[in-house]
Amino acid sequence: MPVLVHAQEALEDGDKGSAPREETRTDTRDESSSSGEIVVAGSLIRGLPKEYVASPVFTYGKADIVQSGAGSFSEYMLTIPQNFTGDLSDFGTSAAQIGSTLGRGTTYNQYDAFAGFALRGLVSDATLTLLNGRRMASVGMVEASTVSVIPSALIERIDIISDGASATYGADAVAGVVNIVTRKPEDGVELRVRGSTATETGAKNWEASALAGHSWGSGHVYGMTMYQRRDAFIEDPIMVSDTPLQITQLPNETVTGFYGGLEQDFGDFTFSVDASRFQRDRDAVIRYIDEPEDNRFYDTRTTGYSVYGNLHWQGAGSTWVDLNVDYGRNKTGSKLHYGLPPFDDPWTSYQHTNSLFVAELRGQTALFNLPGGATMAAGGAQYRKETMRTDAAIFFHLDGGEREIKSLFGEINLPLVGPSQDIPFVRSLSVTGALRYEDLGFDDALAPKIGARWQINDAIALRGTYARSFLVPRFRDTIGIAEQVSFWSHPYTFLDPADQNPALPDGNALMMFRAGANPDLKTQNADTFTIGMDLTPAFAPGLTLKAGYYSIRISGRIVTPDQNDSATLPDLQAFNVANPTPELVRSIVTNPTVFRWFATDIPFVNDGGTVIYSSASQIPDELLSQVQAIADIRPQNFAVEKTDGLDFELSYQVPLLGGRASTHVTGQYILNLDLTASDGQAVSRLDGYAQPSDLRLNGTFIWGREGFSIGSVVNYVDGFTDNRPGEQARKIGSYTTASLFFGFDLERLTNSSGLANSELQLVIANLFDTRPPRIVGSVLGYDPYNTPPTPPRTIGLLLTKSF
Repeated sequence: MPVLVHAQEALEDGDKGSAPREETRTDTRDESSSSGEIVVAGSLIRGLPKEYVASPVFTYGKADIVQSGAGSFSEYMLTIPQNFTGDLSDFGTSAAQIGSTLGRGTTYNQYDAFAGFALRGLVSDATLTLLNGRRMASVGMVEASTVSVIPSALIERIDIISDGASATYGADAVAGVVNIVTRKPEDGVELRVRGSTATETGAKNWEASALAGHSWGSGHVYGMTMYQRRDAFIEDPIMVSDTPLQITQLPNETVTGFYGGLEQDFGDFTFSVDASRFQRDRDAVIRYIDEPEDNRFYDTRTTGYSVYGNLHWQGAGSTWVDLNVDYGRNKTGSKLHYGLPPFDDPWTSYQHTNSLFVAELRGQTALFNLPGGATMAAGGAQYRKETMRTDAAIFFHLDGGEREIKSLFGEINLPLVGPSQDIPFVRSLSVTGALRYEDLGFDDALAPKIGARWQINDAIALRGTYARSFLVPRFRDTIGIAEQVSFWSHPYTFLDPADQNPALPDGNALMMFRAGANPDLKTQNADTFTIGMDLTPAFAPGLTLKAGYYSIRISGRIVTPDQNDSATLPDLQAFNVANPTPELVRSIVTNPTVFRWFATDIPFVNDGGTVIYSSASQIPDELLSQVQAIADIRPQNFAVEKTDGLDFELSYQVPLLGGRASTHVTGQYILNLDLTASDGQAVSRLDGYAQPSDLRLNGTFIWGREGFSIGSVVNYVDGFTDNRPGEQARKIGSYTTASLFFGFDLERLTNSSGLANSELQLVIANLFDTRPPRIVGSVLGYDPYNTPPTPPRTIGLLLTKSF
């Protein structure tokens, strides 16, 4: 059924909830198919009523994507208030120029530019993204999921569980879990064509897809093919450090994909398989207006495929067992050219291949009855293998790496009080406990979680959760950039005056610095707490209010120390070695993972100039024997990151002017976001340049009547402070964009049977042609972290026909 036709019917029915988002404002009741597909709803247990689920859940659907006017799912992702641009974004080429504030993934993402979810203002490694409840193979050095290339026509909804969920879903579910639920039609055909153009630049965006399904008595099959083409978004040149640059903000991009699946029943057993293949080609440019020989042209192709298999056994009642076997593989190749075309050999060229294999056995059953109902338990075991291979020598002296993870997990739900007991002020009360153990090979982790939900009456519910979650270091941090060893005459706060080298300035020591990846990194542990309230007041039918508070504390956070800090801060001396032995010094310089050695500013080496050694054997003994301290500036588990804030959501539906109107507003307000190096001073990572803005809002209003609907989507990002080092601090204003959309049910409006199940939608994105607040001297002239690249006013048409 077309998106707005469905929405219009929901508006007119009135008793289905918050239209036109009725299809998207689902409760947290399980919606698993008989094949055992797991829809993330904050619990491993299927079939729980929403009043028994304690985790906060936010849901966005296919209508939201269309109405936003976003040219692709990767663009739409950035309008979700709980999500932040983070270190992974669709505009990686330009974001890489901002600096390390965005996180280590940004540097690598300038080539691949895959968008990823980053909840709560934390970088992307703290968010777990799933597809139909299953993990996806990552891509490139950024190790992002490929969620940003999923065609929007395939997406049914997006569920966001914004609390610690490692006990339920495993590593990386610290800030929360994002699950993309896809459409799997059992009958019919849907054809969809979309075209849009920017009124200022004339840039075009084209999309076409066909989605079909067929069913028989014991099963069904579905399939989809899609094509999408986006023209680049490039604005006029800007001045960056007195250099005029013209930077691609959204690159030229072509995406093709094939998706399909089969489900077949065999008595109590159901077999299902879902598979996909995609290819994405993109190119971008950074133009140096006065020095075109320095132009940089990025050219990237990524291909990937995945297969998800499931064998489901349905026992009596709520008892079932699932066997899942999944495999995915992504390959990305990138080239960087300098100068002007036609190009010779690329300056940089590489290929990365990432794969994921998962085998999982899980089940569920009822244990015993409590006053509130049956006690349900679910649990299982999982094995997964993550692999990354590369030919990028600058990143590895290895050809990649792999990681094997084994886990055991379980969950129990205790319904202590149920509606049938008729207890005053306690319609229902349930407690949920979950526990997961993971053996990561290099480390292990234990993740418990407990949650409770108290439904006071039909109108008021209180909920809360506590969880210990964990996230693993990325390959780029453990086997990423090959180690580099350098020798410096450097100020050293902890130098004993008696050890002063007379050949060096007073206070300076001959220090050896280790930079690059760190294979000894461990897991990062997080404590997450949420509490909230849900209101559906009887005095205002159609009104739903949700509000909650969250707090996250991540210990052992991986941070790369600054060279100066490593020589001056007491907290970092745990990673350094004072007065090292000659054997230790030599073992480091001869480590086979070291790819570069150099010395600089040492008076007795090359008269204080810089010298680069091509091998460890070239380093003179005179230099090695005088090393007074080894400073380790590789990534380390030494920081503590804390954040807390508020979530809120309002939905209201009411009759209006002979039709029905619906309003939906959701938002997030971050109270604090700090990073502390061990026992040092907390440094705020909030409300600054390339840092999360504290307040983000998204609101939708829609009115519909007799086959016609009109509405608007408004996005708001609060202002922040331009706090770039060396720049005078100044306030940057807020940024608001709006889209206007019109929906037409062509059959109802024309009374033509030939237009049955046909919908036309007109969307004007960035209606008022607003531009982000100007930041003089910044890479793009604004902060793409808080205000991602927004094309000028764009007018689009979407035609959907179902058979």
